[in-house]
Amino acid sequence: MADRQASDNDPMENEVIHIELFSSPGCGRCNETAEMLAELIHELGIESIDWRRVDVVEELDYAVALGVLATPAIAIGGRLVCTGAPSRERLRKLIGDTDA
Repeated sequence: MADRQASDNDPMENEVIHIELFSSPGCGRCNETAEMLAELIHELGIESIDWRRVDVVEELDYAVALGVLATPAIAIGGRLVCTGAPSRERLRKLIGDTDA
């Protein structure tokens, strides 16, 4: 009857999982982690993941606020969950835990 509008209480709106990969220019492990992250998201078929790459040089204040001290680093839902290059299995577990 009434049009559905997105709000903070809308479960459909809250289902999107935000993942941020913190990287620095020229970081080979950052590039490898980005590729692995994209592959795993595709393999797992999780459509509700929105991920972005954060350049720590351009967004230094944000990275420091989250506690990023080295790259690559991964934040899920605004919380730092991994610093350093994770193994494929660790990254799979981190992503899989968000889908529970």
